[in-house]
Order: sequence, then structure tokens, then C-alpha cells
Amino acid sequence: MSVNPVAAAGWSETPKKTVEPGATPAVPFEAILSARTAPAGGEPVSALTAAELLRLKLLSSALSIGNDQEQPPSSLARGVQGLLDKFLAQLPKGADAQPILPGSAEPGSSLAPVAALDDPLPENSPISAIIDKASRRYGVEPGLIKAVIKQESNFNPRAVSSAGAQGLMQLMPSTARGLGVSDSFDPEQNVMAGTRFLKDMLHRYGGNLDDALAAYNWGPGNVDRHGSDSGALPRETRNYLAKVKGYYTQYLG
Repeated sequence: MSVNPVAAAGWSETPKKTVEPGATPAVPFEAILSARTAPAGGEPVSALTAAELLRLKLLSSALSIGNDQEQPPSSLARGVQGLLDKFLAQLPKGADAQPILPGSAEPGSSLAPVAALDDPLPENSPISAIIDKASRRYGVEPGLIKAVIKQESNFNPRAVSSAGAQGLMQLMPSTARGLGVSDSFDPEQNVMAGTRFLKDMLHRYGGNLDDALAAYNWGPGNVDRHGSDSGALPRETRNYLAKVKGYYTQYLG
């Protein structure tokens, strides 16, 4: 939400990391996929196996994009690497080329739970109906509402941030009261109020999506004082904009 929402997932405009001298070079995914041609003494890799490899590789890459060059991999990234290690270990001999991905699984360590890449919101769910209702009432595209909810709470109506933001669209208690919300954990109240606030921000900034989203995450007062140029925004808000716009693009597709 506008003030101290759930922290956005890591993403930053940092240079790509280079391979350390002496490190094992990364194996492109195409090299693993080529194993489907059944190398000598090996068994072909199925299309489903190749698809799972690609899914894990993309997930690991997404988790590592925002790492600073000197920042150690997150436990979640290590968990994804561990899953990939286990998956590759089960491949037929001759098809187990090991790509070097950011992070590494510690031997014997328990793997952190990894959220599925799939959208956890079925089209016929009650939350989908609420999103459609809010979209019609306030004239905000349902894909944009859905993208904000995905980033704010991952569709968890009981989500609470460390700053106290609550519910699907992570309303701060003071903001919720100002919007007439009596229970931020009620999905309909939360989504209707959050969409109304998002619409107000779009109107306030002349339909500029970056300004509106920055105001939703950082607060309109901050955007008014400092603007929404990337140099003025805190890193969390830059991450937030990138994530929400990425989800929005997917939902439009």
C-alpha cells in the first residue's frame, strides 16, 4: 500500500554478474534440452522434463535478478537451486548436464518452500468476481487490480506486512479508515477500497501509471515532493513498479 507495504520482491537495475575466474561456466538450457536427442548410452529427456528444467531455471533467475553484486543469495534462491539439483539428479544418465545457477544448495540442508509460478487465483474464485466488480465501479482495468494484489499479498486476504498493512491490497489502518473500511481482512471491502485509492492516484497523476503505482507504494506526498523519476524513488518502490507492471503485462496477455 502507499506507506510501508509488503516488501517487493528483489529486482534492480544492476549490471549482470560476471563469472568468477576459475568458476565452472554456466551450461545453457539449450544444452540440457539437446539431451532429448538421446546421446550415446543415455535415455532421451521428455518434453515434460525439459519444461520442468526451464521452469526451475526461470524461477531461480527471477529470484536472483535483484541481488546486488556483493549480496549473498537469498535462502529462497538457495531453495530453488536445491530443487533443481534434486531434479537434475533424477535425470537419465547422459542428460544430467548441470547448469550453474545463482546460489547453491548446502549439503543436507532443508529446502525452503518455493511459491508456485502459476497464478493462485482461479478465474471463477470469489476474489475474481470482486476484482471484476471493482473494475466496473471505478473504471480500472481488472488486470491492473490483479497485478497490484499479486504483488501486495499474493492473493492472501489475511496478509499483514511488518508495517501493519493488511489484506489483499495491503491497506494501512489509517488509509482503510479514511476509505470507509471497517474490516481490512474482508476481501470485498479491501479490494473495493484499494481500487478506489488506485483510481484516485491515476486521476491525480493524469493517468500516468508509474506515478500512480509509486504513490500507491510510497505515498502521494512523497511522489508530489520528489517525483517518480527512477533516481528519486527508493529501491523498494522501483522494485514494486517493475513487479506490478510485469504482472500487469502477463495478465493483459
